[in-house]
Amino acid sequence: MEFLSVDGARIAFRVSGSGPPLLAPECNYTWDPGFERLMARRFTLIVASPRDYGRSSRAAGPAQPDLWATDLLAVARHLGHPRFLCFGYSFTGACGPWLALRLAEHASVAAVASGGFPLLGDYGITSRDVDGQLARLENDPGTWAAMESRFDPRAGAAFYRRLSLLPPDALVDDAPCPLYCFWGDRDHDAVGMVLPGSELAAGLSARGVPWRQYEGYDHEELNGRLEVAWPDTEAWLLDRAADHGLG
Repeated sequence: MEFLSVDGARIAFRVSGSGPPLLAPECNYTWDPGFERLMARRFTLIVASPRDYGRSSRAAGPAQPDLWATDLLAVARHLGHPRFLCFGYSFTGACGPWLALRLAEHASVAAVASGGFPLLGDYGITSRDVDGQLARLENDPGTWAAMESRFDPRAGAAFYRRLSLLPPDALVDDAPCPLYCFWGDRDHDAVGMVLPGSELAAGLSARGVPWRQYEGYDHEELNGRLEVAWPDTEAWLLDRAADHGLG
C-alpha cells in the first residue's frame, strides 16, 4: 500500500499489472485478492480509497463526497494516467458513473463498467434505504465499530444523498463517457429495490448502453463471484481502451 497527500488527506492506493489504466475504487469493502489479480492480468490496476474509506484519512467534519473525485483523480495523475477506465460493483458501481460526471470537465474517465447498481431510476429510493440502514447501525455499537474500522458509514449515506439530488436516470442520460452495466437476475436488494431487472435492461437498451444479466445470482452472490462477470467486462473495457488509445 502506498499513500498520497491530497489537500491535507492521506489517500491510500496500490498498483499492479500492466496495460491500459483501470481504476477500481476500494470503499466499503476490499477487493478479493484473486479477483484483483484477474483485473491486473490485462490492465494497470489502480486500487485507491478516497478519504473516509479503507486506510485513507477520515474527514474531521461531515463527509464531503465531492472531494472523493479529487482524491481519485489525484492518484491517477500521480501515477501518470490523466485518463483512465473505471470498474466497480454495488457502492463502487455507483461511484464510477458519478465519478465520470464529477470529472467531466477533465474528460478523465474514458469508460465505466458498473455492476450491481441500478444506473436508471430514482436514486432517492436507494438513498432512503441507506439512511434507514444507518439509523439501525447507530443503535448497534458493535456492528458500527466493526464497520467504522473499514469506512465511515456516514460517508456512504452522504454519497447516496448526493446521488439522490440528481434527476432520475441522470447517471446514464448525462454520462460523459461509454457505460457498461451488469447484475444478477436475483438481485432484489440493490437493483430490484429500484426497478425490475427487465425494466433496467429495456431502459439501457433504448439508450444504447450494453448490459449483461447473470442468471442465478443475487446481489451478494455475484459480488462473491465477480470472476463470472469479468470475461465480458474485460472484453468491453479493452475495446474502450483501444477506442481511446489507452495503452
